[in-house]
Amino acid sequence: MNIKRFLGIALASALVISVFAGCGAQAASNDSSSNGTSSAEASSAGEENKESGEELRKLRVALMTTQPDQYAAFIGTEEGIFEKYNIDLETTEYAVGINTVDAIVNGTADTGLLADFAAVNRIGNTLHDTNLNLFAELSSSKATDGGVYVAPEYADDFSKLADSAGWITNIGTVSEYYNWQGQVALGLDPSTQKVVNTDSTQTALAAASKGEASAVVASGSLAKKYEDLGWVLAATSDEVGSVVGAYLVTTNEFIDENTDLLADYLTALSESVDFINDNLDESAEKISAQFGLDADQFKSDWQTITIVIGFTEEGAQNLDDVNAWAFGQGKYPEQYNIRDFIRTDAIEKAFPDRVTINK
Repeated sequence: MNIKRFLGIALASALVISVFAGCGAQAASNDSSSNGTSSAEASSAGEENKESGEELRKLRVALMTTQPDQYAAFIGTEEGIFEKYNIDLETTEYAVGINTVDAIVNGTADTGLLADFAAVNRIGNTLHDTNLNLFAELSSSKATDGGVYVAPEYADDFSKLADSAGWITNIGTVSEYYNWQGQVALGLDPSTQKVVNTDSTQTALAAASKGEASAVVASGSLAKKYEDLGWVLAATSDEVGSVVGAYLVTTNEFIDENTDLLADYLTALSESVDFINDNLDESAEKISAQFGLDADQFKSDWQTITIVIGFTEEGAQNLDDVNAWAFGQGKYPEQYNIRDFIRTDAIEKAFPDRVTINK
């Protein structure tokens, strides 16, 4: 396994994740020919659906705070894009991927978003008792700012971190993976590092301000908050590199019974992303008013996002690699093939030319 592939960086959100960052958002989401259907043709088809008088189909979506699908769902709803595809979008916001998948498992949501580690970890720990599957790749990310931050007393000697309060994390989420990446980047043995389990951005910052934590992986606006506390950048995002993927998840039963609905959801989601790209200033103002996020900060973050609503071989390989790492780290007891839990039924209906996975 190529260790460099794993040296990724966390993005700031509820704890350490923010808007998934990368490059070329417009190129990824505005490729009108990628599914053999132009934007105008898709819009026309959607208008025909709306005018047909068909009853709206409810889709319950578990959204993760500050992630691209949350913003696309909001703007798409505001602009009537989901309604155009006969979708009544019912959304609920959750802090982390664990919460979104819990909502799907307990039947309060139909679909949601998971980062790569959270996906392979959840399936690995429920291997013989799960009906979950990943039905689309949403985005890939590489932080362009921030990195590993440490309390100032550890800035000159990272080896002292082994005896410190520990690294801020949220057990069972992708932050465990991010911490491993950051620890390797600093030349540390991850097995010697303690963790400080927190459940929100607020509790994480509180632990940092009280001296109850000593290191974190962060970027974007959250990185600035740690800098304001006097924490020091120990390794930049460029120094720790790599890509993290985000995937949409549902159950086998739901996709069996609602393949067309999920395909239309993916189409509407992609159209909503296109709308944001084409109307960035207007969208930023609406998002700022709704979520309390600075409009300029949103635009800066959004323009670095790579959103690819499809299922690529590269995206599947990323899951393979994270799965191998997680099993090797003892995150679950039995090795398995993550590709057995990938279904492309819906994405093949929505964007057939964006499906390049080899199963």
